[in-house]
Amino acid sequence: MLPKSRILSALLVGVGIALIVAGLVAPRFLLGDARFPLNLEHTTWAMHDPHGRVFDPDAGEDGKVVEVPVTRQLHMTVQNPATEERTGLRIGDSLLRGDKDSDFDNLITASTWSYEMDRKSGAFVTTANLSTVMAMPDAEVPVDGVWLKFPLDVEQTDYAVFEPSLRTTVPATFKEEREVAGRSVYVFEQRVEAVNVAKLYADAANTKTLPAPDGGQRQVFRHHDATREFTVDQITGVVVGINERVDDYYADHAGRRAQDIVAYDAVMDPADVEQMAGQLTTVTQSVSRWVTWGTIGLGSLLAIGGLIGALRPGRGRSAQVTS
Repeated sequence: MLPKSRILSALLVGVGIALIVAGLVAPRFLLGDARFPLNLEHTTWAMHDPHGRVFDPDAGEDGKVVEVPVTRQLHMTVQNPATEERTGLRIGDSLLRGDKDSDFDNLITASTWSYEMDRKSGAFVTTANLSTVMAMPDAEVPVDGVWLKFPLDVEQTDYAVFEPSLRTTVPATFKEEREVAGRSVYVFEQRVEAVNVAKLYADAANTKTLPAPDGGQRQVFRHHDATREFTVDQITGVVVGINERVDDYYADHAGRRAQDIVAYDAVMDPADVEQMAGQLTTVTQSVSRWVTWGTIGLGSLLAIGGLIGALRPGRGRSAQVTS
């Protein structure tokens, strides 16, 4: 029969090996790798410009550009399916002026984007469904890139970021590193040179007929010019701040400006950015890493100790004393 010490050593080896295996597979079951959280409390990016410029068709005989407060707002809602690997998202996108009596009259544009996103990479994993307040059918928009969630462990490089006005992605270039709410954040800049949006997709708002200088009529096309700044949490990849300068206008075939639509230079309140970053303080990769390496380390110590005990030469039997 084996001595008790050998049995105990064998048990230690078995427990140690089991802990090593558990440590290796733990990351597959722990959500401590900072993938996109499903229970974020603050999911609204609101940007304001108190001195925006909007074309008002009711101002003057032929309408004119007026100075009014402008707010761009993105609101995210988590939807099903919501699994460990991906989640459904609904993004409400609205642009409002702040000088009318009712919310509807203040509305400049409004749309809703619905799609599924990879919780680690932030990439679109389905086409995006677009619905607008206009009486138009929904549109399916294929997207290859990210939007309000960058990949985990964001790097100081370029990322293809969705631009909803163009319905495609535009590169966002790393600009600088900052600290917000005690967390490291990376700032990226997305530059959109003036683009004739009518060439990208069909939409009633993309073309318009205006009086020509010679007294006739001329067709003009919506152009979009923008510079956007994304502030991104480095660990999770969640966008915690957005500032943007936008200039939308109608121009003719040659690109000559014909009529303004809306222009604004909107920024998020720094307190809102702090709030969005602060809610991520409990989301960190250290949870998974500590569990993984701690379990593997403990298992290794137990296994090594058990092997030493099992392989140590046993004490010989005491010599019998003969009389």
